[in-house]
Amino acid sequence: MVNFLFSALLVSAAFEPIGLWYLALVGYALFFRGLSKSKRPVLASFVFGAILNGIVLHWSSKYVGALPWLLLTLLQASFYLPVGWVYRRTSSLRWVLLTFLICEELRARFPFGGFAWTRIAFSQVESPLLPLVSIGGVLLLSFSTLLSALALTRLKVRALTLVAVGFLIVNFLPNNPTAPEKISLIAIQGNTPSVGLEFNSRAKAVFYLHRDTTRKLVNQKYDAVVWPENAIDIDPRNYPEVLADIKTVVKEIDTPLIAGVVLTEQGSPANASVMYDKSGAVQSTYIKRYLTPFGEYMPLRRIAEIVSPYAKSVNDFKPGQGFVSHEIGGYQVAPIICYEIIHDGLVRESANQSGAIIVQTNSATFANTAESAQQLAITRIRAVEHSREILSVSTVGISAFIDNNGAVTSQTTENISTSISGDLKISIYQTLSDRLGAVAPLLVLFASLIFAIGIRRKVSR
Repeated sequence: MVNFLFSALLVSAAFEPIGLWYLALVGYALFFRGLSKSKRPVLASFVFGAILNGIVLHWSSKYVGALPWLLLTLLQASFYLPVGWVYRRTSSLRWVLLTFLICEELRARFPFGGFAWTRIAFSQVESPLLPLVSIGGVLLLSFSTLLSALALTRLKVRALTLVAVGFLIVNFLPNNPTAPEKISLIAIQGNTPSVGLEFNSRAKAVFYLHRDTTRKLVNQKYDAVVWPENAIDIDPRNYPEVLADIKTVVKEIDTPLIAGVVLTEQGSPANASVMYDKSGAVQSTYIKRYLTPFGEYMPLRRIAEIVSPYAKSVNDFKPGQGFVSHEIGGYQVAPIICYEIIHDGLVRESANQSGAIIVQTNSATFANTAESAQQLAITRIRAVEHSREILSVSTVGISAFIDNNGAVTSQTTENISTSISGDLKISIYQTLSDRLGAVAPLLVLFASLIFAIGIRRKVSR
């Protein structure tokens, strides 16, 4: 089992905050080689998955304790069991590759809407293969990474040459096109009074920090000021003094404000992105649709409350019912709230109906962990996948401007009150991945199936 421990350690180092993408290829190559020699491939696959996910997701334990993290790790590791089972039945690493991809797609959907945080592709933000996401989506990047790792296991000139040629071809793919139209934005990273689950324990404290930081740092005209998720931690409609402050601020800076707001909808909290115009009137409201299980709603509540004392403090949020964009400078910009960035279909819909994307997140819940860096990597991959420039703004960092080729053009440090400003170029270009839509992963799975069964065309002479 030492081989699987070492291979999992290598793959985990491909994810942020270490981010050495090539270690995923080496790690999976070692995993494949070890699997081919293992007498207990099912157990070996489970151990590999448990160690990998345990390391990458360790940030989830910092404020809620070890038991929820352990359960999450075991749940994620269970999706690796079919990998070992398929190898035991077929003795074929090609079928293992296909099984990996199928399990990755299932893990992104089940249970509780899925948790796709440790998808293979999300370790490849610096890889030369990254442009492939604009062709076939995240699953194509995962497939290409595993295929490269499989070639490494053979250590044959032909296989390694094909991988090298493939890397070169991908690097000659044209960059995503940009347009001359752009909007100017300033993001306010106002910080929080404390971090962890109690980041907003004092009502209005987070709001006041963002209000004061805005007054201090916004000293020129922008098309919009952007605050992160939960920056307004109470419903302004129920607190006249907060609404009055919002109106005062936007009038002072003479700029619309897009803020993360906790609204009350039919007696339940709702996680929203609200745009206030220059007078302080609400121009548009988007309510988060893809809620975080165990964070914004509590599945299996009775069991969860036994597992963790924090479960009782989780109120079930009300999900939004549809896409809403904000109009900034005459262009449609899509808001995406935190956890939604891992949902393939939601991000694709947002990109297809807008010219740029704003990701509003609250990293205070997992401050001083790898979570923020990992989310930024996922966001960078989405920028390439959909050819959209993105502003990601966090309460405590990392906040960043990202171009449509995945490069971070500017970013903040963590745990300080600061701002970051720049332009987002507007694009109406649709990548091949976007045009294929939900068909893209099916095509990737079909290609992997063809590779697995090894179809060869007979040539008649």
